[in-house]
Amino acid sequence: MTRRLTVEADGGSRGNPGVAGYGALVRDTDTGALLAERAEPLGTVSNNVAEYRGLIAGLEAAAAIDSAAEVVARLDSKLVVEQMSGRWKIKHEDMRRLALQARDLVADITRAGGSVRFEWVPREENRDADALSNVAMDGHSVDRRLGDEAPVECAPVPQRVGTPVRVVLVAQASGEAARTAADAVAHLLGGAPRCLVTARTEDAVETAAEIGAALGAESLVDPVWDAAGPNLGAAWDRIVDRGGTTVVVCAPDAVRGVLGHVLGVPEDRRSRIAVAPGSLAGIEVWGDDDVSVAFTNRT
Repeated sequence: MTRRLTVEADGGSRGNPGVAGYGALVRDTDTGALLAERAEPLGTVSNNVAEYRGLIAGLEAAAAIDSAAEVVARLDSKLVVEQMSGRWKIKHEDMRRLALQARDLVADITRAGGSVRFEWVPREENRDADALSNVAMDGHSVDRRLGDEAPVECAPVPQRVGTPVRVVLVAQASGEAARTAADAVAHLLGGAPRCLVTARTEDAVETAAEIGAALGAESLVDPVWDAAGPNLGAAWDRIVDRGGTTVVVCAPDAVRGVLGHVLGVPEDRRSRIAVAPGSLAGIEVWGDDDVSVAFTNRT
């Protein structure tokens, strides 16, 4: 049975041309399961060039999953969809080269027994790819294949006897609240070892950028932290296994999810945990069953 895959791709440029990046993801068409995500900064290029780069990345990711799949590529760029479908001419040289690259990928999939068709969607139906492109425009790269044995994480840190694993959860914010959160994290950690992980939402990436500037650390984007989903517990366990001190920037619901997980609060009662935008929660793990919540909702 031929596998069916959906590529969602987007690209953007802040200035057009300006600071640009693309985002692309692949889903199983039949189940909706997310299979891969990619994002990359592009320097200074136009919106249309970024859109094409997103399409190319999405087709490459789909071919890596199944080179003979039936692929539908969904974009909110009518220009790219119409040009790739052969209904509009391509006049710009940069886009012509990228279109040829995309068509080569389509030909490879077709020769392997698959197919590719293009579908325009309204911008509001392309939110996930748009979010990834904004992550890229903020200077971060993502190359994630779900099911990989090496999920997003920092290098492990050897633990000294009598030293806990420390995790600071920061509820995403924007503007002045993000800067205030960064100052609070820098004051709290001082010279401690640091690993900075962020969800891919716009506010999380902004807050992580402020914290990274304050700590002199680069952030790693991990979509698992976008919300309090079923994989959050496993993501928490990976951070604890890594050791050291980690800062995680995520949505308030994800902060509540972790606090509820370590405290044993039933899911239907976790909404009672107060988490303000830009607030900090601190957790120390001394052993498998020895967890201490040092503070919550600190601003």
